Amino acid sequence: MTSATANLAIIDTSVYIDNLRSRRFEKELVDVKFVVRCSAVVLAELWRGARSREMVRFVDYLARNFRIIAPNEREWVESGKVVGQLVRGKGHDIHRAREIHFDVLIAMTARKIGAYLITCDADDFNAIREVMEFNLICW
Repeated sequence: MTSATANLAIIDTSVYIDNLRSRRFEKELVDVKFVVRCSAVVLAELWRGARSREMVRFVDYLARNFRIIAPNEREWVESGKVVGQLVRGKGHDIHRAREIHFDVLIAMTARKIGAYLITCDADDFNAIREVMEFNLICW
């Protein structure tokens, strides 16, 4: 990782959701020592669950004010391979495979730009790290 990208971070959906529900990470988000980028996958997950006016405003704010990083075609294909390895190694069923697929894409997006992935979903992302390398911070 080069110093030019060492200060980047992508914040996972789980952190945003927990913070919106309980303000659990309010201080950490304000004090974050990284330049934050948004994963297009995180934004898609947030839009999918945005039911309240507050949530819609929040997701719209992220989409308008942060640089968005998206997986490319090669990463989509590679993500399927990683999910397949996880399914075979952990014995996940098809529903679990679908759930973790977006997490793999988020991790790949962070890896692509040399960013840290900040999450509070340590179990899933630590499992993904058994199959592929990326920088992870668990809150």
